[in-house]
Amino acid sequence: MDYALNNKRRVLRLVLQWAASYGDLLQEDEAAVAFLEEFYVSVSDDARIITALKEQLSELEKTVKQISEETKAPQKKHKILLQQFNTTDDRAQKRQPIRGSDEILFKVYCIDHTYTTIRVPVMASVKEVISAVADKLGSGEGLIIVKMSSGGEKVVLKPNDGSAFTTLSVNGRLFACPRDQFDSLTPLPEQEGPSAGTVGTFELMSSKDLAYQMTIYDWELFNCVHELELIYHTFGTHNFKKTTANLDLFLRRFNEIQFWVVTEICLCSQLSKRVQLLKKFIKIAAHCKEYKNLNSFFAIIMGLSNVAVSRLSLTWEKLPSKFKKIYAEFESLMDPSRNHRAYRLTVAKLDPPIIPFMPLLIKDMTFTHEGNKTFIDNLVNFEKMRMIANTARTVKFCRSQSFNPDAALTNKNHQDVRTYVRQLNVIDNQRTLSQMSHRLEPRRA
Repeated sequence: MDYALNNKRRVLRLVLQWAASYGDLLQEDEAAVAFLEEFYVSVSDDARIITALKEQLSELEKTVKQISEETKAPQKKHKILLQQFNTTDDRAQKRQPIRGSDEILFKVYCIDHTYTTIRVPVMASVKEVISAVADKLGSGEGLIIVKMSSGGEKVVLKPNDGSAFTTLSVNGRLFACPRDQFDSLTPLPEQEGPSAGTVGTFELMSSKDLAYQMTIYDWELFNCVHELELIYHTFGTHNFKKTTANLDLFLRRFNEIQFWVVTEICLCSQLSKRVQLLKKFIKIAAHCKEYKNLNSFFAIIMGLSNVAVSRLSLTWEKLPSKFKKIYAEFESLMDPSRNHRAYRLTVAKLDPPIIPFMPLLIKDMTFTHEGNKTFIDNLVNFEKMRMIANTARTVKFCRSQSFNPDAALTNKNHQDVRTYVRQLNVIDNQRTLSQMSHRLEPRRA
């Protein structure tokens, strides 16, 4: 009897742990909800005979009841998101994760740069996007959907592709056109990014305040990323029919910050101001590191090491030696040798909450997935699953403690800083940035 009881308890613990790990995502999976309800009935039957199970039964009952009630009230969870997924900026409202059932209002552009606004689910396939565009335009014969970068690179999306909205580059846009007009598509003028920097605005803001507000925003984005999104991203969303919208937005934020650094420096024509900008960004990076916001910390350092910035020798020569030393220390943390050992040793010493360097976690999972077979002799390769689980566990560990805003900084009025860091306007075309850099400091003979 003891043997049977212990086994049943183990199964119960496993199911409860599984339900807790999935969290809100369980509501979107009808099979999972049906399994939980059926499992609850079986455990209830057993608990009539084995009274020792009643304690865990009440915990299971609470979990099943909560999930079932929320599943039967989808209107509470359903959201309509605006262009570029900018949810309300109301400070009192907590940012909610994007779910596959949410809908998005999105602009799809035509060859003449006019646009139509469509409303489709976040998980809509390209086929559904074409259908929505055709309904608005009155005709959809021979239409294709194209991802257009600011540099003019064009990718035709396949009809069954999903996540068309969330995987756009920072200044990327979606276009719809007949196939025979594909070669005539050109980027929108707005995709080029700003023509003037914002140094006049943010040089007046304290570096600590900027880093703090960036960390609050990054934490909101990071907190919305479910560990399962890393699994979907690694194995391919097409295998799961799930969205990785939250992860996509967090990864896009990394690129946005990186290009913000390069954009501001390349748009600054005055040498002395550029030196001040270098100092400012190094200070912001230092404060991000202090706040354990490693995602923004690395984005800033990678922005400063971008060739369009690193080649500005006249600017770097005038940077005080104190800042050169700090930057060299920061750059050493980016050293990829020995599997990014310097970074990993630094993170190992930190306590949560931490905002990790997400691109490296993605790289770890991809390396594990591509370097190891999922099945060996028709059996699941559990060693591979364990390695993938360890990376997912790292994400869970990083936010095992909630981020508590600095009371001294929270009480100050930072609405201008808060708005600024959430609405960065950048140039994401590397060729354009390099050309601007050469105009600032032509190559020496």
